[in-house]
Amino acid sequence: MAKKRLMGIDIGNYRMKMAVCENGVMEEFLYANVPDNMVRDDEIVSWEAMADFISETMAENNISCKDVALALPDKLAYITRIRMPLMTISQLKVNLPYEFHDYITEDMDKYFYDYSVISIDEDKESGKKEMDLVGVAASKEIVDKYKTMFRRAGLRLVLIAPNVSAFRNIIKDHEQASGLMDKKDYAVLDLGHRSIKLHFFTGGEYEITRTMEPGCEVFTDAAAEAESVEKHIAQINFETNKDDIQSSEKMADNYNMMAVEIMRVMNFYSFNHPENNLTKIYYCGGGEKIAPLISAIQDILDYELASISELITDKTDMMDLLIQGPQALGIVWE
Repeated sequence: MAKKRLMGIDIGNYRMKMAVCENGVMEEFLYANVPDNMVRDDEIVSWEAMADFISETMAENNISCKDVALALPDKLAYITRIRMPLMTISQLKVNLPYEFHDYITEDMDKYFYDYSVISIDEDKESGKKEMDLVGVAASKEIVDKYKTMFRRAGLRLVLIAPNVSAFRNIIKDHEQASGLMDKKDYAVLDLGHRSIKLHFFTGGEYEITRTMEPGCEVFTDAAAEAESVEKHIAQINFETNKDDIQSSEKMADNYNMMAVEIMRVMNFYSFNHPENNLTKIYYCGGGEKIAPLISAIQDILDYELASISELITDKTDMMDLLIQGPQALGIVWE
């Protein structure tokens, strides 16, 4: 875990989440709704406006922290599992970029590359040692834009890693605290506003993400249509469950359709991983507050549905807020 004062930030399409930590322990957590048209499909549209929004949000909530760890949206990073012959760090730095040739079609020098070694094993056929690792590539241009944005907000970007790294950190911290020795498989269901994502961690290590659209914004659209009100008002009414709108019949159809899509993804994963030991799916995100949605998903799945709070060892009294954006905490533990 991090050993200094650090603020983890996760900027979503609908909400920005912030977790201020001291020595890896969360002291404050907050979220703020992102202004319209500032983020679109996980990409920041107006960098200067976002910098000002971050600064204003911190000032309004009396947040004091200079250094930032950012959970980078999945679509802004390439992540791949790699097996390579055992080599030195300098050799790895030279060879790693070429492992992304299937993803990156432009100049490879335009990207930053990093890796995390999972294990070093001996190949059964050749007897030579191999490295099993996760490689990451991110655009230098995008990283520089984030650095400039945070600098404008009076902050310093000291750590940036893919969104899924935050979930991996939470899983690893849980395994260490629980003394788990056997490799387990995990599935994390992120019920986001723009999309629903299922992150799979085979043997505790990240493997793949499946994205489903639309996300929970479909419920806002349905509420706006049912009540003939503007979308922002419908969003408030739905989140506060005004007149028990979350339990309406029209919403039930949307819950069921979303649950079926999630079931299909789980079936596809099970088909491709017949020996998996998944027993639970851990959910988080803004949709975790929609009780009828959680019930609909649970009813159709053969897995137990559990809050990601079960994996978070920092048992804070802010857990109800935290599980809406646990990446903001997990990224601090990178």
